[in-house]
Amino acid sequence: AGLRIDSRAALLAGGDSGPAIVPGDSKGSLLIQAVRRHEDVSAMPPDKPLSASTVDHLARWVEAGAPWPRPAVDQPF
Repeated sequence: AGLRIDSRAALLAGGDSGPAIVPGDSKGSLLIQAVRRHEDVSAMPPDKPLSASTVDHLARWVEAGAPWPRPAVDQPF
């Protein structure tokens, strides 16, 4: 559905359903809703749920503003 998760910008841009994350708002973030398997959102991953600990870590990361590490050296991708 056009979603990429390989950069903060891609998560903020989101896919066909809109932004995947809303920094500071885990409840309003589609990514968190998906990993929590809300009924109105396609479950991620689709086959097997993430552990509760992993989901909690993701939610705390979003609540903290979704910081993204910067590479030490600019590298072409």
